[in-house]
Amino acid sequence: MAEAPIPPRIITRNDSIKRQADRSSLDTLLQMGFPEQRCLKALAATGDRGVQLASDWLLSHVNDPALDEDVPREYILYLCPVGPLQSQLTAFWEKSLAATGWNNAHNYFPHMTLCSFFKAEDKKLSLLTRSLEVLDEHLTKAPGKLQLDFFSQKGFIGLMVAGSYHDFLDKVVSEFASMVKSAGVKMEGMKKNLHITLAHQYPVEHHQQLEKLAREINLKSDVRWDFRLYSRDPRLAKAEVRKVVKSYKPVLEDELDMIEGDYVFLMPGQNSPDGWYSGTSWLTGSVGMFPEIFTQRTAETWIWTLHRSLPLSDERLMANGITGGSEGDYDNLWGTEDVYAKVVKKKKCQDTAAVAAGGEDKKRKARSLLVMRHGERCDFVFSRNWCEKCFDGRGKYTRFNLNLPRVMVKRKSHTDFQRDAPLTEVGRCQARLTGEALKEANVNISQVYASPALRCVQTAQEVIRGAGLTCKICVEPTIFEWCGWYKPSLPNWLTAEQLLENGFSVDPTYTPFVSARNMNVHETVEEYYNRCASLSRHVIRKHDADAGNVLIVGHAGSLDVCLRQLCGKSPRSSQEFHEILSHFPYCCLAVATEDLATQRWALKEPPIPSLSHGASKAFSWKVLQ
Repeated sequence: MAEAPIPPRIITRNDSIKRQADRSSLDTLLQMGFPEQRCLKALAATGDRGVQLASDWLLSHVNDPALDEDVPREYILYLCPVGPLQSQLTAFWEKSLAATGWNNAHNYFPHMTLCSFFKAEDKKLSLLTRSLEVLDEHLTKAPGKLQLDFFSQKGFIGLMVAGSYHDFLDKVVSEFASMVKSAGVKMEGMKKNLHITLAHQYPVEHHQQLEKLAREINLKSDVRWDFRLYSRDPRLAKAEVRKVVKSYKPVLEDELDMIEGDYVFLMPGQNSPDGWYSGTSWLTGSVGMFPEIFTQRTAETWIWTLHRSLPLSDERLMANGITGGSEGDYDNLWGTEDVYAKVVKKKKCQDTAAVAAGGEDKKRKARSLLVMRHGERCDFVFSRNWCEKCFDGRGKYTRFNLNLPRVMVKRKSHTDFQRDAPLTEVGRCQARLTGEALKEANVNISQVYASPALRCVQTAQEVIRGAGLTCKICVEPTIFEWCGWYKPSLPNWLTAEQLLENGFSVDPTYTPFVSARNMNVHETVEEYYNRCASLSRHVIRKHDADAGNVLIVGHAGSLDVCLRQLCGKSPRSSQEFHEILSHFPYCCLAVATEDLATQRWALKEPPIPSLSHGASKAFSWKVLQ
């Protein structure tokens, strides 16, 4: 008797997964129980950069007296230089500040103002960003290279835009204004000639010195111009912004809890006989008295929010290698760690100190971040043309060596294996042995992250199997190796759904820290270090200290790039990075452990021995003839 066919499901797993992935940040925050007005405010304040950052903002602003005030943010359009010219302008900012002190230009980073500030309700943020994205096609029609001319008069030094760029940008800004006007957002177009202010509102005796420094700027330097939408807290319009350079724990109830790296803005007109002022913390929104001596004045743009950035022309690849994606100095606060977690970090430090003083909670153990390289890969053993030997024209797989996979992973096209190679059988064994060793060493692993490269997911799967773990694999594109090796495009990785179909224990509900489409294939080595360091910080903040250790399965460079900055060291140079890669064999493991007293991380000896074995060449029976 023939078996009855399985009836089709009305709602498939893939549809469910898709619905979860398509859920907006606002919907997720509402589901978490936050009020809608607060959710909208958090998303606007953080640039709608995901649920994690928005929820961190909400939790850190729990004591913000203005949290429930429905006050619209102020938005503005800037044209910002990126690349060598930007570096020269930033250097001038620093030199002029050191030589002549603060002037009005130091309130902002180098830019051209394209419109006046305009206000928009938090619920209209998505409209603004969508309207800006519509301009992408218009920006590719820029009239050639933007030329700058030096201009100087008493009280003002700047760079003026020459040629037809003013009319072009005026048209683009007007187009944006028309789109947002339909939603009730009122904004005005350009009123002044386009320019970059180098110095403004300074004592007349400093003019000659400032002009001399300004003329050192090479106006012919390579540059990419970015069209950017920023917003700020409306209270910043009249405030002075100061950066906290030394922490301070309140003694009196009206004093501000100061966290190093935070920013405090204070309203003008305060007279203080004792050096104490009333200010508002940018990190928490709390208001209190603070000692000015523990702060230093800085540009207000450090605490602006960048919402969208579009390159001005279609020249995405320039002679000097300036490429899209990185916000650089214009998005500093968001480019490092999630700044609001500093509030949580401080609380953890205080809790740790209390535990040390009271002698309680002695059972708490220091957690570790483990980073390992994947196992042996097919293309490195059988050369780059291994696919041509294994697959025929129809994609049928035949292995010509016992070290090739017994069963090949199913994917849309076998040609994708050329840039995304699987593990060899030995590679799987290496990973499984590593997992078994971790189990024997009683290493508690609660979370596993893996690069989307097939060899890394396979390695993570074998480690889980060998260690007897029950956790799912979080496939994270941020872990992928240096993108500079993959120009002009990244490999076609298997999706979470495809990995599930192939039997991999991956978490289909996991939302990556950085999605694959946002990876910059033209990144520098330093940007690669920063990318992976940001992930490491994100991971250790995301998982509570009592949740156990975290394993990251990546590539040869992952051991250094994921742990180096976490342990307080700066990124290696490009040459140093390439030189150190030869020191990382397959399935090697590095470990960084947290110091409970200081909350700092340091490298320690791995809990398991290293894995070594000799080479084994392919045998040809014909040598016996």
